[in-house]
Amino acid sequence: MSSKFYVVQKAGIPAIWQSDPQQFEQLLKHKVGFTAASDTPSDTRADALNKLRQLFPGARPPKSS
Repeated sequence: MSSKFYVVQKAGIPAIWQSDPQQFEQLLKHKVGFTAASDTPSDTRADALNKLRQLFPGARPPKSS
């Protein structure tokens, strides 16, 4: 199965995680303080960035790697 992109947040600071859908809940449990900011994952990082900007309009965009 291919990975998806998830918008998450910790203390109001958003981030994008790339994860296999079956492992996302487990990853979320291991990363203390993070919660899912959106119920639906995105297929591409660009879509996830657009969703992040809609959910957190005042947030700085994440730095690209």
